[in-house]
Order: sequence, then C-alpha cells, then structure tokens
Amino acid sequence: MSGPDQVHGADPDDPRPPGPAPQDELPAAQSGVPADASELSLLRMLGWRHGDPLPDVDGLDDATDETSDVLPSPTIRAAASPGGAATPSDADLLLPAEPEPVMPINWNTLDADRAEHEWWQLDAFVYWLRDDFGLTPQELPPIWHRHPELVWELSALRTSWLAGHAEDAHPGSPLMWLRDLGDTRRRLRDWVQRCGTTLAEDRPTRRTTWPGEDPAPSPVPVAVTDRAADFAAFVTDDVARRRQIEAEAQAEIERIRTEQISRLHRSWHLPTPDGDSPASDEPPAGPDADGEDRS
Repeated sequence: MSGPDQVHGADPDDPRPPGPAPQDELPAAQSGVPADASELSLLRMLGWRHGDPLPDVDGLDDATDETSDVLPSPTIRAAASPGGAATPSDADLLLPAEPEPVMPINWNTLDADRAEHEWWQLDAFVYWLRDDFGLTPQELPPIWHRHPELVWELSALRTSWLAGHAEDAHPGSPLMWLRDLGDTRRRLRDWVQRCGTTLAEDRPTRRTTWPGEDPAPSPVPVAVTDRAADFAAFVTDDVARRRQIEAEAQAEIERIRTEQISRLHRSWHLPTPDGDSPASDEPPAGPDADGEDRS
C-alpha cells in the first residue's frame, strides 16, 4: 500500500530520497551554487533561470552595483541584502535621480505637453498652499486658473518654493520664502478684489479698453459648482489651443521650406519636386529680330 510519502515508479537504486525535488534546488551538474538565499534572489533579479550557467558568485557585488539603477524599489533592494535590510553602502543607490534645476516658467511660450504637466503641478501646489496655510477665498479663489494675474502670481510663488527648499538651497531660504508668501498674500487679495471672483461665482477679469480699440464685452458671472471639473476642462482647452498653434506654426514652416526648395530648383534649372520642368529665364530659341536663327 502506498502512502503520501511514497512515489510510484521510483528507482530503488537511486540514492536520493523519494519525494518531489525542492523548487529552489539548483541542477546537480552546476557548481558554485550560492548558499545564501539573498544571492539566489539576486540572481533571479539579474535574469538567471534554472538551467542557465551560473555566473561568478564572487562577482555578485559588482553585478549589484551595475544593476542598482534598475531595481524597482528599496524593498527589493533590501531583500537582496544579507539579513533582509538595506546596508548603509546601498543608501546612495536608493536615492532618486538628480532633479532638474529649478527654472522660471513662462506660460506664454510653453508647448502643449509641458503646459499640461505644469498646470497639474501648479494645481497640486495650490491645493497644498490652501490647506497648509489656510488661505481664504479672498486670497485664493477656487477659479484662480481662469485669471492670468493669479496664475502668474501663484506660479512665481511655486518656483520660489522649489528653489528655496532644494537640497542645495541656503539654510535661510525657507524663511525668505515665508516672507515672499506674506507679500504674495497681500498681492493676491488685491488681484482678487480687482477681478471680482468669489467662492460662489466667477467672472473674467475686466479689461480696460484703450482709445481706438473695440470695446471689450462686459464680464458675465458664472456660478461655481465643481471646481475640479472646471480645472480639468480648462487644462484640456488650453492644451488643445497650444497644439493648434504648434500645428499651424509647423505647417507654415513646411510651406516656407517647400517654397525655398522650389526656388533653388528653378535657379539651378533642376526638376521641381512635383516633376515639372523648371521655367528658364533665357529667351526661347528661334529667329531673332534680324531673321537669323540662333538656335
């Protein structure tokens, strides 16, 4: 009678004990099997599979350094370290890539992709600013994104915050930013009072009409019901507008380029790109005014 520990068809001369082979056991033909489970785990992360030739086990530390930039998380990095924890020498490998330098944002010249990214980054900063500093609607109304004066003010404040809290910033930079925040709050109250936007309704900023210009339409107040949805629609429209400008500019560049190429073909008496023969500036061959044929 067979039991749960007996295997049918086992070779009686086989010295190995009956039962299924362990999943993590390496083929017997291979040598240099890592005894540490962390080294075996690291081999798997490096792409090794059962049956593949084993690399030099003594060189696993070098392999770790070469592949540290592709480790998906500190958790996996810690699992590959003896004891299951990241060692101090691995701290520099867990840090994110070097951040880009902080640059002022010119909203007039951003392309569509960069504008979409910056809009959402600025929106997240404004939410944080409202919550951490308790800004009122008189300082920060919900539809701030539809008022360029508020966009420029808040964008400049965010740039100052990023520069003042960078790793290489001066220790006194955060205090200087708080002073900037105080000045910004005073200006924000002035901008909000001028444009007339409130917590419940919004209207476009009133524009002064100069002599000789067509009168600007009177701003019509609009009720504010869903601030997040309005911001998403605003960003979508702004990105589409910028893409349209880019497409028109690219079409104009291609038109000018085509005209220049055609002009060069005509001046060199070469076939034009459309296959037409170039028009020659020389007079046609034939008899001249004296009746002689000069062809």
